Amino acid sequence: MSSDTAFDPHRFPRKLNLGCGFDRREGFLNVDLHAFHRPDLVCDVLDLAPLPSGHYEHVLAQDVLEHLPRLKTRTALTEWNRILAVGGLLELRVPDVLGLARLLELPENQSPARQEELLQNLFGTQLYPGDFHYIGFTEPFLRALLEECGFAIERLSREEGWLFHVVALKVRDVHRNPLLAVADDAEFVRAAYRELLGREADPGGFEYHLGLLAEGASRESILERFTSSEEYREWQASRR
Repeated sequence: MSSDTAFDPHRFPRKLNLGCGFDRREGFLNVDLHAFHRPDLVCDVLDLAPLPSGHYEHVLAQDVLEHLPRLKTRTALTEWNRILAVGGLLELRVPDVLGLARLLELPENQSPARQEELLQNLFGTQLYPGDFHYIGFTEPFLRALLEECGFAIERLSREEGWLFHVVALKVRDVHRNPLLAVADDAEFVRAAYRELLGREADPGGFEYHLGLLAEGASRESILERFTSSEEYREWQASRR
């Protein structure tokens, strides 16, 4: 089923299986970007526009976050926060980078075949577009990220020595950065200058950032360029 206005979420359970792949589950609305996985809904997990806010009681996302670009991790978690009811559960499985490092060092894992297998766990199988990993996680980073995005961890455990299994409770609504919702790329760049640097865009900077977007850069990457700049730090300091 395509992600369009004809989709009726109320015909499906209030449980989501995001990025389901071939792991389609009974009792869940199965969502995936790829139609060949035959999900109930073909949709990007970064933009679940067909799904209502505050409606779902359980969001399952196993082996999904690592397949999204690093700078879209917060975008994804904020979107999943939107669709969950307060008190709803977010269940994640993501790679544990330090766990994989420990496994790579073990004497029994030194054969080339086992090393390749573990490295595949780190970087993805890469069998089709999107089937590779952009990011891994550590426990402190994962805990801070979930708290920032409105969740409180109920349980965190490790599986197979290299996976985090997390169950987290949505405790508050967290809203998407409004700059990401600006419809037009040109106005997005102008708004980023005004919001993050406190000035209008200079012609050279405007054209440069607009060109990056035209070449496929994400808006999140543009915002990170701004917030990591010396000008941004100086302007923030001047406002204190």
